[in-house]
Amino acid sequence: MPIIKKIIFIIALFIPALFITGCSTSPDTSFNNEFNFANVKTYSLFPRESKFTELQEMSDFQRNRIELAVEQQMELQQFSYTHFEQADVIISYFLVGNSLRELQKYNKGVKACLGCSQNEQAALNKDIRTSMLVLDVLDSEKKRSIFRGYTKVDLDPKNTSEENQQETIEAVQLILSQFPPSPKK
Repeated sequence: MPIIKKIIFIIALFIPALFITGCSTSPDTSFNNEFNFANVKTYSLFPRESKFTELQEMSDFQRNRIELAVEQQMELQQFSYTHFEQADVIISYFLVGNSLRELQKYNKGVKACLGCSQNEQAALNKDIRTSMLVLDVLDSEKKRSIFRGYTKVDLDPKNTSEENQQETIEAVQLILSQFPPSPKK
């Protein structure tokens, strides 16, 4: 009987682990191979009074939630926050609501695809769906996206504020854990 108990115990340990790893999602990322990410030491976010904030409608509460999660993750990864004008890179974000139409406007704002045709825009957005968080890291000189990551977020009005905060933190951590990207060979 002791062997059967050990087997049951081992199975009981592994089944929850399978569910946890089976439910986790990895973010999709892309980046500019020509950018030297090794030089990035500092970052900033767009000031609230910038045109960036006009690219989507979002409450200050939601902005604070995302920005706090970005700051925490970047600090963990040893990047220093600095003034917007002095940063090596600028981090921007977009929370995809019920429509992808606003995403096109955001893409133009972060210069994710300069001069894109509708087909190219569709290709850029092909894997982005509603209820996703998109994070872009922009070259501070050109204000053009050099790294993009996106992942699903389950921000439900029925959730508590703490649950939505945790969902945001986990999404930001997933995406920024891929930054800086490893150079492609």
